[in-house]
This record gives sequence, structure tokens and C-alpha cells, in this order.
Amino acid sequence: MGKKKRVTFADLLGFSLVSVVEIDARKEDPEKRLYRCLRKQRGNTASKTRYLTCLFEQPEKRDDFLDRVRQEYVCLESVVCDHFIVRGFVRVLNVSYSKVITIHYTTDEWKTIRQLEANHLCTSNDGTTDTFFFCVQFGSPCHEKCKMEFALCYAVDGREYWDNNHRKNYLICCSSEE
Repeated sequence: MGKKKRVTFADLLGFSLVSVVEIDARKEDPEKRLYRCLRKQRGNTASKTRYLTCLFEQPEKRDDFLDRVRQEYVCLESVVCDHFIVRGFVRVLNVSYSKVITIHYTTDEWKTIRQLEANHLCTSNDGTTDTFFFCVQFGSPCHEKCKMEFALCYAVDGREYWDNNHRKNYLICCSSEE
């Protein structure tokens, strides 16, 4: 069964409708290039460029992604890190109209836990699944060893379903380059 395509407008997700991209012949990760350019604009060439890195495979790229949603009821779909903001999409099995998706995250190895409720993406209902999105502001500027771990909770019909990346949690860290 082929993947269905969908259109979602950037402003609905909190993204800008306009973006300017400078094309460079050098092959370089776009996030690294963006932060290098920002550093030059600020005149701070002595410091390291910092950017966020996902230390997990994007789940939506797996062939069994929709099977996993059907079996486990909830699955992280994808994450984008931009300007120290973590934006994520969560796919859930449409069990009932009333549902809550919560992101449980930490930046200190679960000594403290923060929770954030995801928002429903109203254009996403295909009858079988729903998509939700979330945005987490990562500390800026982050230090090189800073990391964020998170897991997802889907509460529906008095039950909870979790996606914690097969008990490894999803991990995002701050990386740097000279």
C-alpha cells in the first residue's frame, strides 16, 4: 500500500511562510550552515557553531511505520530541529474522538520532568489515524553536552499508550563545530 500524500501549510505549524536559502556548492548539513551564517552575522567567529542533532532514525522513514502505529497506538512520526526549537509530529490510532497526547521530556536525565500537550493537526485525519504536533524550546545557547530525552503518552478511553523508542527514549543533543 503506497503512502498517502498530504498538504499542510507552514503557518499552521508555527513555521514561517517565507524562507531564504543560500545555495552553496559545498556539501554541508543545512542546520550547520545556518548556524555558521548566524554566527558570522553576529560577529562571533571565535565561538563554536552549535546545532541540535536527533540521535534516532526518523520513524516515518521506516517501511513498517503505519503497522507500528496500528500495533502500538502511538508513534513519533518525525522531528525537525530549527533555531533550538524541537518540532515534532506524532501519529496515533484514531480510537476515539477525545484524546490527549503528552510529551514527557527532561534535560537532566529524568531528575526533573516537563510535560507538554501536543496539538491536533486538523488537516491530518485519514479516518484511521490522527496527527498531532508539538514544539519545545531548547535552551539557547545550549552547551555541547546538553541533551533532551523524551517519550510520548497517548491517553484515550481511560487507557495510556506510550512510545519511548523501544525503551531507549528519543534523544536530541546539542553538537558543535569550529
